[in-house]
Amino acid sequence: MIFDLGYWDYSLLYSIENIGGFFLSRVKSNAVIRIQEVVQGLSKKAVGQSLFALKLRRKKDDIIEVIIEKIHENNRLRYRVIGFWNPIEKHYHWYITNLTAAASLMYPLYRLRWQIELIFKACKNSLNANAIPSANETIIENLLLASIAAHLSTHTIIRIGTGVLTQERKWAITFQRVAKVAVVLGRDFLVFLLHSSQENFNNLANKIKLFANEIFDPNYKKRETSLGRLNRLLLEVQA
Repeated sequence: MIFDLGYWDYSLLYSIENIGGFFLSRVKSNAVIRIQEVVQGLSKKAVGQSLFALKLRRKKDDIIEVIIEKIHENNRLRYRVIGFWNPIEKHYHWYITNLTAAASLMYPLYRLRWQIELIFKACKNSLNANAIPSANETIIENLLLASIAAHLSTHTIIRIGTGVLTQERKWAITFQRVAKVAVVLGRDFLVFLLHSSQENFNNLANKIKLFANEIFDPNYKKRETSLGRLNRLLLEVQA
């Protein structure tokens, strides 16, 4: 589970871990965090000190990792806290997790949370989730469910479209562009749903392939996408 500061709570972290789950969250600046162990980026003298009481300047590799322990409701919590230097704000952003993946992956992983926001944006802008012409609760619910169903159907575009794309372009696919292609191919989807013959499916699949070059960010070589960056870092960690 990846969540933002609005959901920060030690009870939530413990509950997720207690059922065998994993979490990654930003850390509130007023959280009480004492360093139990230094993994990288700090002197061992920092052990036992409050993390947010330290006056930190930018480190050589921009990443700090410590282990923290806290007694919460009679439970001993032991988690990783990882800091990434923010060059714009000139201070570290801190993340807490029970994942065991490389520290360098935590910020790119956290950035994927924004993909959820982009899905909502695509549903509103292209799939009419924000066009509710009624105050009737049943109609509103059905229209929203229809928008969700439309979004789920766009995964067919991704699945078929990626078959003709290079690996780099696959990592640059955006939900907004996929949703726009779904609108263009709306009639073909409808024909297939009403008459699910092999001929209608082939027609839909062929048109999706024709629009495959429209579903990825054309600026992916100039501006690395979140998925592209995560994929690159994974390859570097595995190398």
